[in-house]
Amino acid sequence: MSESLPASILARLLALARQRGDDYSLLLNRFAMERLLARVSTSPYADSFLLKGALLFALWYDTPHRPTRDADLLGFGPDDEVNLIATFREVGAMELGDGILFDPQSVQAQAIREDNTYGGTRISLVARIGSARCALQIDVGFGDAVTPGPQTVAYPTLLNDFKAPTLRAIRAVGADSKL
Repeated sequence: MSESLPASILARLLALARQRGDDYSLLLNRFAMERLLARVSTSPYADSFLLKGALLFALWYDTPHRPTRDADLLGFGPDDEVNLIATFREVGAMELGDGILFDPQSVQAQAIREDNTYGGTRISLVARIGSARCALQIDVGFGDAVTPGPQTVAYPTLLNDFKAPTLRAIRAVGADSKL
């Protein structure tokens, strides 16, 4: 990867943060999460996860209601920590030519929602865009019912020269839903 691509991305994200009045570190994190979703969507594991949670506000509303530093996924298949670590290491190692590097060795997993009937796992990993470090967190739940069924969506990108991740997501439900 050329050293100029990460520098260009950082400069464009800084300009976007200033233009929108957004927190630069939140935009860096959002870009890193967006590119991780791009890797998931082009991986053999694309059908193993369903996007849910606050990241969907970017799909449903012109102005997302709140910034979020994590992603929420519904997982299908093995829910053990060892399998999820291996999955996200493989996904993170994918090269998409988008100026970001994920550190596969930084992937960690921790059980969450242990008191619920259906458990979950918190995945954490580190990404780098040039000299900028982004700590990502993905909460993967298992066993949740999805009604109505999921739909395939193109997740909006911050920088329009990158292909939008296409992945399955829960549907917006309600009178004002756009999906």
